[in-house]
Order: sequence, then C-alpha cells, then structure tokens
Amino acid sequence: MKNILEIVFESKMSEKKVNNYLRRLHGFSRGNFILKKKGKIRVACVEREIKVTNSFEEYAERMRKFVEEAALKGSDIVAFPEYNFFDLLGLIPGFGKLNNFLNKKAKSEEVSNSEGGGGEGLLKVIFKSISKAYQEAYEKIMRDFAKRYGIYIYTGSYIITENGNLYNGGTLISREGEILGRQKKIHLTDFEEKIGIKRDEELKVFSLDIGKIACPVCMDATYFETFRMAFEKGAEIVILPIANMEEYNFWRALRGIWPRVQESYVYGAKASLNGWIGGIHFTGKAAIFAPIDMTENEDGIIAIAPHYEGDYVVTSDLDIERLYEVREKAEYFKDVNEEFEKDYYEKVYENFRRVKDEK
Repeated sequence: MKNILEIVFESKMSEKKVNNYLRRLHGFSRGNFILKKKGKIRVACVEREIKVTNSFEEYAERMRKFVEEAALKGSDIVAFPEYNFFDLLGLIPGFGKLNNFLNKKAKSEEVSNSEGGGGEGLLKVIFKSISKAYQEAYEKIMRDFAKRYGIYIYTGSYIITENGNLYNGGTLISREGEILGRQKKIHLTDFEEKIGIKRDEELKVFSLDIGKIACPVCMDATYFETFRMAFEKGAEIVILPIANMEEYNFWRALRGIWPRVQESYVYGAKASLNGWIGGIHFTGKAAIFAPIDMTENEDGIIAIAPHYEGDYVVTSDLDIERLYEVREKAEYFKDVNEEFEKDYYEKVYENFRRVKDEK
C-alpha cells in the first residue's frame, strides 16, 4: 500500500504533467553553437544551487536551461551534480516552511547539521517515497533534452530503488535520448549508511564516440582504487558528481578528484551541488582537471567555477590524443610491484571487512 508521500510525488510528477511540459517546449536552433577546435571534445560541468520548489515543471525548466547553455557552448556532454533531486523535496506538504526554519537556525548558529540530526529513518522513508516517481519523470525529461539538443547527458545522481534497496546513482544518456547505463555509488558516507543506502559492487566504463567514460559518485573519488580501476578498464574521462556537506575549503576540496587524476592520468570532470537544505550547507566548485603536465599553469586545473556557491556551467576542450602522448612520456606513471600487489589488496580489504564486522 502506498504512503501519502508516494501519492503526492506520483501526482506532482505524473506522466501527464511531464508530457504536457515537454509539449510546451519550443525548438532549439543549433546555429547558435559555439564551434570547438577540430579533434577536441568539449565537456560541460554544472555547478548549481539548490532551489526548493513545489513544481516539477519549474525544476525541469531549470535543468533544461543548464542543458541549453552547455549545448550553446558547443559541448559534447554535460554533467549534473550528486543528489540532483533535492529541490523537489519541496513537494512535501509543509516542507518549505520547515526548510526555511532549519536553514535560518543553522545559519544563525553557524553550524551546518551535516549529520542529519537523528532523522535517518524519516529520510529513508522520504527517499524511498520519491525515488520511483522522480526517476521516471527525470529520466524522461533528460532523454528528451539529450535528443532535442544533440548532447550526451550525465544526469547527476539520485535515489534509485532496486529490489527494495536504495542506491545513490546516476544515468548516462546518448545524443539520441537512449539510456546507455547507470552507475551506482560504491563508497558510501556514514550518513548514507545510516539512512539505509546500499553500495554498488561494480565500476562501469562506457564507450562513446567521444571517448571512454566512467561515472563514479562523490565519495568514490576519495579512494585511489576507483580511478585506478577506471584507467585499467580504459577510461579516458572520469565524470564525478559531488554534493559536499561542509564549508568550502580549497585544499580540502582537492582531496578527491584532483589527486586521482594526477595518479591515473585521466581527465576529470566534476559537477557540484551547493546551497542550503534542511539546515545542511552544501558547497563545491565545478571544475575540469587534467594531469599537471597538460595544464597551462601546471596546477592540474583546466577550468574551475569562480565561486563555490551559485549557478555556473564550466566548459573545456579535452584532447584525448594528447592524453595518450602524456601518458607515454610520464616517468613514473603505471609503476607497479606485481609481486607485492598480487595478494595485497585482498588481504587489506579482508581485514577491513573483519574490523567493520566486529564493530
């Protein structure tokens, strides 16, 4: 039997509402494209602020404008952030007033309630209630946008329900509007474990005509194994959606994707969610990274948003051929000690599982 939240979400994100919204959209002139250099791939990363709404149509229009801006800039692919659905928590009756109160309280106390305040059970119910209706509606509009603008779209992450389990994952959509596959988060935060999200056990690499792409999620970039695995599977570009529940610090923000790019010699494209919701403050800059030898200032940064809050579409051209050239010339890249490594990882992870089970 459906609970009241499921009924509310299914009503406000119904197939009829989605179809009516899509029918109202005007055409798009591809003559407005900014041309990119021949042989280059143009990537766009969305940094966006959470803006709570009680209208799926309003939310969809915000997403469309980001896609359109990326397309107008000549991008081949556009990536959205982690937890890209937070705006639609405003569909919950009374959430707007509660959200304003919690945000105001957190700001006045200069404390961001990043631990969830003990409401993990309620959040699990909310996430499970919204997941099915949101996934169906969101994927439908993104498939339309991809086809309408002729651009690959990485949806950013949202809650996916499979076999009664909740996952944090995203979807890659082709220029023709077809779903190419989904990647669910492999390494969870403590907060995600508390609200019952399950971890995935596979990292996928998608072969597109613009390159081979992996799409791990946020915390996955904290561990070098994720990007090493992506490289071993042939990835050339790694897209990473993030939603960091912390006050912004440039050096702390570099703990994830930046060092992984330097270790693995891949391009990294980070999309970021920011703003306030439920008394929690999210920050982070969208950015595009490369091995330091490939960047003008030798800092590993190709492009980065000017601020850690607000709305931006960060774009850059990537040269896959040059990436392979730099890999070949890198003095220490791919140095391995096969004798040491052959059973090292198995022992480490087995010990990790044992210690965790004992807690």
